[in-house]
Amino acid sequence: MNWLLKCFVVVMMITFFSGYFASYAICQQNNSVVNPGLFDNENCLEIRISFSFDSILSDTIQTPYYYPVRISYKNDDSVWISLDAEIRIRGHFRKQTVNCDFPPLKLRIDKRNRTNTIFENAGDLKMVTHCQSELPEYENFVIQEYLVYKLYEVLTDISYKTRLLKVTYTDINDPGRTLKKYAFFIEDSELFLERLKGHIIDVPTVIPDNVDRNHYILIAFFQYMIVNTDWSLPIMHNIDLVSLDYFEPPIPVPFDFDWSGLINIPYKVPTMAGMQTRVPERVYKGPCLTRKEAKRYKKYFEDKEKYLFDVVMDCKYINDDIRMETLNKLQLFFQILRDKYIFNSVFIKNCK
Repeated sequence: MNWLLKCFVVVMMITFFSGYFASYAICQQNNSVVNPGLFDNENCLEIRISFSFDSILSDTIQTPYYYPVRISYKNDDSVWISLDAEIRIRGHFRKQTVNCDFPPLKLRIDKRNRTNTIFENAGDLKMVTHCQSELPEYENFVIQEYLVYKLYEVLTDISYKTRLLKVTYTDINDPGRTLKKYAFFIEDSELFLERLKGHIIDVPTVIPDNVDRNHYILIAFFQYMIVNTDWSLPIMHNIDLVSLDYFEPPIPVPFDFDWSGLINIPYKVPTMAGMQTRVPERVYKGPCLTRKEAKRYKKYFEDKEKYLFDVVMDCKYINDDIRMETLNKLQLFFQILRDKYIFNSVFIKNCK
């Protein structure tokens, strides 16, 4: 009897203290204030950036300088928050003035300036911009590339997050000179690696057999879906390698989709006859698949089909014509998956 009584007392004490510490933990959690991060919200973020247009946009040297800028953003209470930052142009093709009059940008914010702001954990950001200022369709291209990033997020969490922006650029030397355009931020590598608890492997080339095969195939299917050939795993073109486990192969992560046929930007490329508008093609650039692998990835994409289409359907920043054109291109990909002859020809028989 004494033994049963002792057991009862012990159980009651454990129950009491478990409830006490659980209540304490809940109180601690409720009392903490968590600032929402830049990529924790899907809404379009309004920002203003003031800088010298002539100084920054003409700085097309190999390693451009960072210039001081003033950036402001509208928070959830519609209050404008301002902070000092630095900005420079970036990229290769799009930073050449013959291709774009407005290059991609890179924003850098000192840790002291971003404390208690939406940028607190994002101090080094790539910014995808509109390329041509006088042609309104280039704003649509920005939103379409943003959607491509969102499509890849549907397939895997090991992907770069993005945040759509509505930007007002103001020239500090001529305040009447402004541009209002769409753009988007790409998650900086530091935040990306912190989220995944991994690190980047910085190498110029890689043997495809030495990387995670599952993600290599996933990327190849995805790039085929969006009609993009502007990537290469062996030469690390538009691919980052991320290691999440020292004992496992690194994982390839794609970025930079502006050359994809899903967007179809009319870039000019040199040919024997002169400059010519590029015509994107659907080409499978991944490894040859076994029938078991082909069946597995076919099913994986078919299971994600609804969610991929929802990304396009739910975007309120593109017009209906672009929406339907994008959906038709995606639908063609799924028709290929369901056509046994074409599917086998592309992914099994005629792969490189």
